Order: sequence, then structure tokens, then C-alpha cells
Amino acid sequence: MTALLRKILASRTTDVVLAIIGLAITQVWIYFQPAGWPNAPVVMVAAVALAPALIAFRRVTPVLAALGLVTGAYLSLLLGPTNWVLLAGAALAVWALPKRCHPVTVLATLAAVAAPPLLTNTGWNALLQKLYVDQEIRRQVFDVVLRGITENRFERLLLGGWPWWQSLALVLVGLVAIAVSLQQRQPRARRDKWWRLDELPRFLVAREHARALNVLLAFTATQAVLLELWRDRYWGNWWTAPDWMPYAIACTGLVLVLRRRLPSVVVGVLALASLVTYWQTSTSWSVLAAFSIALYSLAVHRPLRVSLPVASIPLVALPVLAELARYKQMIWLFPALADQPLSDGFHNIAYEHVVDRQWPATLSLILALPVCVGVLVRVYSRYRKTAAREAALEQLAAEQDAAKAVLTERSHVARDLHDIVAHAVNLMVIQAETGPDLLLRGDREVLDGFQRIGDAGRRALGELDRLLSALRDADGVPDPQLTPQPGLAELRQLVEVVSHDRLTVELELQGDPGRPPAGHQLTAYRVVQEALTNVARHAKATRVTVLVKVDEAGIVVQVTDDGEGFDLDAARSAGRHGLAGMRERVRIHSGGFEIKTAPGEGTTISARIPVGTPAGVTGEGVR
Repeated sequence: MTALLRKILASRTTDVVLAIIGLAITQVWIYFQPAGWPNAPVVMVAAVALAPALIAFRRVTPVLAALGLVTGAYLSLLLGPTNWVLLAGAALAVWALPKRCHPVTVLATLAAVAAPPLLTNTGWNALLQKLYVDQEIRRQVFDVVLRGITENRFERLLLGGWPWWQSLALVLVGLVAIAVSLQQRQPRARRDKWWRLDELPRFLVAREHARALNVLLAFTATQAVLLELWRDRYWGNWWTAPDWMPYAIACTGLVLVLRRRLPSVVVGVLALASLVTYWQTSTSWSVLAAFSIALYSLAVHRPLRVSLPVASIPLVALPVLAELARYKQMIWLFPALADQPLSDGFHNIAYEHVVDRQWPATLSLILALPVCVGVLVRVYSRYRKTAAREAALEQLAAEQDAAKAVLTERSHVARDLHDIVAHAVNLMVIQAETGPDLLLRGDREVLDGFQRIGDAGRRALGELDRLLSALRDADGVPDPQLTPQPGLAELRQLVEVVSHDRLTVELELQGDPGRPPAGHQLTAYRVVQEALTNVARHAKATRVTVLVKVDEAGIVVQVTDDGEGFDLDAARSAGRHGLAGMRERVRIHSGGFEIKTAPGEGTTISARIPVGTPAGVTGEGVR
């Protein structure tokens, strides 16, 4: 239970809920304030009424939240008693400072929270005089003339001010938070400076906070509408409307909760509320702001083919309805107009004052701007998603290419290992099998046999070192002492190693062996090596002829033995790695590879390795 409670308190959604509760309490607090409130500047009143919304961001931007809530609490003292909701929210924001900010930033914020309210107490009287005293009339009659506020209320405000213990309490909360953070050694998620707000956009667009933030937005809009209607009851025309209508208009702000799921409905409801409010008061900015948010949400969350028609209908219909509305419709909406006396027996002044407030077409054009912004945001979001998808596909393609390159290189290494090890082991096996015959010939022949076995093993180890050196090098530059690969010039040594008493190997090398590129020479060498290995292992031949011809077109290799041959189809189905390796090596150079054999007829392996043909184009002779 304790763990669950800690999890709930640590959630940012809980901060949003606290902000909503703070907005509701502040609205009730404003409702019960004295009548002097409507005489204060609307910006000041709105700042106090909407400041509790900052509680939702106390863990995202604690510095700005703390400063904003303290400012709201100070302004509330200029309008009436202290708003304890704002002070409590400021304490919560100060408590979150050590977990989010650098210690220097925390101390600077505490100084900013504590010092300005105490310093501004010196100009307390001047502030109140500027807010509530009509200076123009005072200069003319040399007397204090208050604007709307009673003299008793004004004197009570003069005796007020920011209590020093409130600043001290906020500082103590901050110091305790620092001490707790140091004792628990809690890691700070980010040590951002206070002016960096990069986490705020992520918090606003996070899916886990979407519902709570929508509710907060709806309550904030409703708070603003209620505040405006509460002030307009002193100067507007709401006296002509039924008593329930202002509250119904205020509650339309709550439909912003559905701005993501049902934006069309939200646009329709707020369009009607904006029209009715525009008839009643000259400053319906809060309802128009809510209407703008609804239009923006419609453009963002619905495709263009839906958002533009749905947004255009109310924007065009509002001035048309205002133009067509006449006495019958106005009396139905505002019944008190029917009871007004006629001036000169012909004119209903109250009715004419209301009906003359036509919805201007320019206002509809201004309200089209949120739609345009929403369309741009939607297009930009789609562009970013497309760019992210393309980047992901490019990364996937790069990874696949890298994996393909690894597999290709692995197959090359596997072929080289097979050719090197298989050839050397076969030679050593053949030499070892001739051991009994060598014993009959004398010690000299035995020593020569062991020497040939050792030479074959050492050559295999040398070639393995050359092969593995390129894999070990971190920069991709092979060891120059180990990288030289065998070429056509080493074929004579290869033939001498394979040839023995039971097998005669003849080599005919035509042309300049140093002319072809090193890679082509290595392929020819490996083909001859694998062919001789197969002859020594399987053919039971006594004579092998190796023909290597070098010309301008490339290299021609032909290895012919007089062995017992084999079934080519059976060998292919059995997956002989040697034959497949030779064919693959030749195909890399777009060459041709052919095997002619049959049981009892010997075998001829032919390969043509062209020079200058683009890699990857399969030669005609590959079989």
C-alpha cells in the first residue's frame, strides 16, 4: 500500500490532478471575494485565477512553476486575502527543485522566491493607489476617488502586504528538500538550467499524460470563461439572458476534453457559444480562445479532407446567422428584451444594442489562422514521421547490407579455409599412407616422407596466418608480411608438393604469370589447388596435366586426370564443397566453370577467369 501511494505521488499525472483541483478551489475563492475584484486589471485577475495550472509542471520546469505560483500569490494579496492554493503549489514546486536543477540554480530560485515579495512591500501603497485610485479625478478635485472598491476595503488592503514568514516558509521547504536529496543521494534526471525547456514539449506530447492534460486544458479554459463572465455581469448585457445561460456558456469550455476524439463536435459547440457571447459582451476573448483551440485540434487530428470543410462551415455560418437573426430569434434567446420599453414608441434600445453586434467577417478570417497552423503542424508531423520511417528503412538496409557483407566475407573465409586445410591435410594423409612402403625402401625414404608431411603442415599454417591476419587487423590494413597470397608463380611449388611416386603432375604455364591482377591469380591458384586435392583424395589417378594459359582476355585453367571419374549429378546433390567453392570463386570474376567427367573416364575441370569484366555478371560458361 505504501509503495502504491509513493508511485501515485511520484506520477506527473498526479500533479495534473492537483492543478485541476487548485483551479476549482481558486474559482470558488474568487466567487466569494468582495466586489472590488472586477475593478482590478483583467490581466492581474487572470494571472491569479489561472496560476494553479502551473502546479502540473512543477516537476517538469520547477523554477518557472515556483516563480509563477509565488507571483500569483503576491498578486492575490493586491486583490484580497492570500490564496493558499498558490502558496501550497509554490511549496510543491520548490520541493521538486533539487531533483531537477543544479544546486546553484536551486539557491538562486529560493532567493528569487523570497526576496522580491519582501522588497516590493516598500511600494505596497503605490501599487494599490495605481490599481484602485482614479488619478485623473484626483488631480482635478485633490481628493481620493476610488474606482469601484469601497473605502473600507481599500483601507484594509493598505494595511496588508506580503508576510515575511511566507517567504521564510518557502525557503525552509527548499532547504529541507536539498537536505533530503543529499541524504538519499537521489540521482537527478537532468541538470538543466532553468531556461532550458526541452523536457516540456516531451511532457506535453506524451501519450500517458494526454488525457490528464486535456482535462487540465478544459478546466483552465472553463476557469477563464467563468472569470470573464463574472466580470461582464457588471458591464455586459447578460441581464437580458436567462440566469442559466452564462453558466452554460462557461461549461462549454469543458468540451475541450473531447478535442482529440470528437473535434468536430467541440468546434460546433464552441462556435455557438462564441456567437451568443459576442452578442452579450464586447470582450469574449476566453470563449474565442477556446474556439481557436478547438479549430486547431480539428486541423491537427483530422485529415485535410475533413478538417477544412468542418472548420469552414461554422466560420462562414457565424456572420450569416448574425446577419439573419432578428427580433423573434433574439427574444427567444434573450427573453428580457421583450420587456424593454420602446423609445419614441418605435425603438427597443436594448434589442438594437444587442442585434447591432454583428459577427464580423474579419473575425472569421482571424479564426481561420488556427486552422492553417493546425494543417501546417499536421503536415510537418507527417513529414517527420515519413522522414523517421525512411531513416529507419535506410538503417535497416544498411544493417542488411552489412550483414550480407559479413556473410559474403564469411563464405570467402570458409572457402579459403577449406582450400588450405583440405589440401594440406590430404597431402599429409597421402604421405602418411605411403609410410609402410617407405619403410621397405629404407630410412632415407622415411625421413623424406616425414619431411614432406612437415612441409605441407607448415605451408598450411603459413597460409592460415596470411588469411587470419586481415581479420585481426583493427584498421582493415593487413599485415604486409603476411598478406601476400599465392599466385600463378607458386603453381610450380604446388605441383611439386602434390606430385609423388604414384601420381605424376605436369604443369604447362603459358604467358606472363605476373600479368593478371592478384585476385584473379589467387582464384586460378585455388582452382588448381582444389582440383589437385580432389584428384589426390578421390580420383585414384596416376597422371594429372595442369594447363594454365594467360592472355589479354584473362586466365584459362584446365586440369585433366586419368582417374576413375565420378557421377556429376550425384556429386552436385551430395553438396560437394570443393566443387561449389571453385564454381563460386570463378563466378565472382564473372568467369566460366565447367566439369567434364563420367565414371571410368577421368575428369577435366576447366575454368576461364576474364580480366576487366564487371564483377557480379555471370559468365556464359558457368555450369
